[in-house]
Amino acid sequence: MNNLLDGAYDLHFHTAPDVNERKCSDLTAAKRWKAAGMKGGLIKCHYADTTGRAAVLRELFPELTVVGGLVLNRQAGGLNPDAAERCGQAGGRFLWFPTLDARCYQSFRRGHDTGCDLSPYLSILGGDGRLLPQVYEIFESVKQYGMILCTGHLGPAEGMILLREAGRCGIKRMVITHADNPANHYSLEEQRECVSMGAVVEHSYFTTYFNRTSWEDLTAQIHGIGASHIYLTTDFGQTESPFSDEGMELYANGLLEHGITPEELELMIRRNPEELLQG
Repeated sequence: MNNLLDGAYDLHFHTAPDVNERKCSDLTAAKRWKAAGMKGGLIKCHYADTTGRAAVLRELFPELTVVGGLVLNRQAGGLNPDAAERCGQAGGRFLWFPTLDARCYQSFRRGHDTGCDLSPYLSILGGDGRLLPQVYEIFESVKQYGMILCTGHLGPAEGMILLREAGRCGIKRMVITHADNPANHYSLEEQRECVSMGAVVEHSYFTTYFNRTSWEDLTAQIHGIGASHIYLTTDFGQTESPFSDEGMELYANGLLEHGITPEELELMIRRNPEELLQG
């Protein structure tokens, strides 16, 4: 690989416009992907559907594969089957279950603050521990429109139930979102079980760049699961982070320095994300 980024993807990058200040705009991200020789990427927003924005970028940069989608946070009405359906009808490729509005994520952020009110935040489970009925309605849109179902910031207690039922309902493309992030960490055993259900594992440079997951732990997870079941992203877009292309290059070089082979890297930044998109 003369150029590490030739043909690579970053399927998790936050761009402006957004609620929070971001590193760059959609347009700048696409220009940088093209200049770096990358195949494309995904623009994500916790609080807006990026499907239409991705479509504009594909028209401006026909040589790139740029995709978007919707996060089922409170701005979308939470676990809203209508929002999921409209996203799919418009060509949205990714559908994430709650991220920053997930009740389990907010519980993690607030630590041991037992006095905090988590009732405004979202769980996919009812009082009986089973998936809420509207989740099954969302599954139908995911299947009908060929979307990729992602766990978002759901931890394993909810995420594994989601994936198991999604697979049982016939959904083929499923992702554990940044599985090594401490906010929704999946153990190696849990990752293996999710892979056995048909999911693929996303690892994002964000967690290693900001010293939340060590290189040693990351490479142990990759070897424990197998590179054929993993794809790599940056989850960047924060103002203090590198650009998407810079982050992917740093991530790739860091993994090579810590024992990941060029063949494994090829799978995780090129072949696996491309296969995920193609279905």
